[in-house]
Amino acid sequence: MAIVIETENQDFSPVYNKMEDCIFQNDASIRTKPDYRYIFEIKIVDYISASTVVFTTKVSPDPIHGLGVQDLSGHIQKYIKENIVPHDDTDAIRITDNAVIRYYVEYGEEYRLTSSDPIVEYKNLVTGSDKYAFGGSLEHHRWIDFYNNAEYLNYLFDTNNQGEFLTNYKTPSVYITDLGWHWYLSETPSQVDFMRVLTYDSAGALIGTFDIPNNAVTASDRSRMNSVATAPQSLNNITGAFLVGAQPVITSSVASYTIQCFQSPGTAVGEILTFTIDSECFYETYRVHFKNEYGAYDSFNFKGESKRRSEGESKDYVTNENNLSASGITYKHTDVKKVNYYTKFDNRVSLQSGLINEDQLNWLKEMTFSPQLYLEFVDSSGVHNFKPAIIKGSKSWQELKDQVDKVFNFELEIELADNFRQSR
Repeated sequence: MAIVIETENQDFSPVYNKMEDCIFQNDASIRTKPDYRYIFEIKIVDYISASTVVFTTKVSPDPIHGLGVQDLSGHIQKYIKENIVPHDDTDAIRITDNAVIRYYVEYGEEYRLTSSDPIVEYKNLVTGSDKYAFGGSLEHHRWIDFYNNAEYLNYLFDTNNQGEFLTNYKTPSVYITDLGWHWYLSETPSQVDFMRVLTYDSAGALIGTFDIPNNAVTASDRSRMNSVATAPQSLNNITGAFLVGAQPVITSSVASYTIQCFQSPGTAVGEILTFTIDSECFYETYRVHFKNEYGAYDSFNFKGESKRRSEGESKDYVTNENNLSASGITYKHTDVKKVNYYTKFDNRVSLQSGLINEDQLNWLKEMTFSPQLYLEFVDSSGVHNFKPAIIKGSKSWQELKDQVDKVFNFELEIELADNFRQSR
């Protein structure tokens, strides 16, 4: 008789959902010892500190089944960090720091032999297998399917699965100057050897083929979640030798292009993403990058009549300045009687998508409730860069249907995540 693992997390789990492990001591004579508790030693491989962090928790058996249950997510999510790729990145495929974490659990127990004996710990009676957590946060019933049905397999890039990119919008429109990336998971990172870009003209004829090697360190656990340069400017920023083709990847002749990842010499390990080159519209375009439900980043161009505005606050005081001069009392129209001594304001943008379809609207629900956004802009050096932003106002989303509403507009107000102060 011994401790057995009844329920263990999937090999890949979204860290902001429940990550419950369940164990059972099937020897009732041990399980009913005085002060019996299960021990969970959660061991997290932190790549930043290059160490293994250990959290020890102890739980009493549930009163009906005698099971020990521990949710691991609260401990592991402290070490998950999702970052957007640097605006000037030159990699085709890039490791994403702590966006995915490896961990395992050692299971044990503690109890007293008799009520008068000291508590004795019996650690690491059973060791769980290596697992991985990434910064996803799925809606409840979506997560249940993910947990119960091993749906994570659909997203693994390898020769068996040809997994999906970590996005729910597969056919984006982009401008030739846009930055952008898509992310993937891989159980065997060494199987992702290169990415292939196929470019087409407006008639659908093939212009060029570009095979670009994966120079990320595929032996690292961190490379189990990588970003792939996919937007035109990010593709044109790639440096280093190509396996096939050469820079520039996206030229003014390109009307559309596809991206797919492969294992050498040419076995597909992931799905195909299709991009359409769009032209600038009448209104100024605002490109927003946002963290999606998988903990990766998606991008969208707001092409409607968006408007900037500023909102702030100030404090003032009444001065006691007198009006005396050498000649007596002099009153002037410019005398100051009230002064603002503290002024703060922030910059906001009311975004309008322009006309979109039902699929785009459903996908943009993720932006509405995203915890992290970046506004792409052209900085003082003339290159595209990012400004962090947050969503302001009430966060709400309403379903619309193509067959009823035909076309519709998505609206959102963002605030740049900085404060400006004017002081005296």
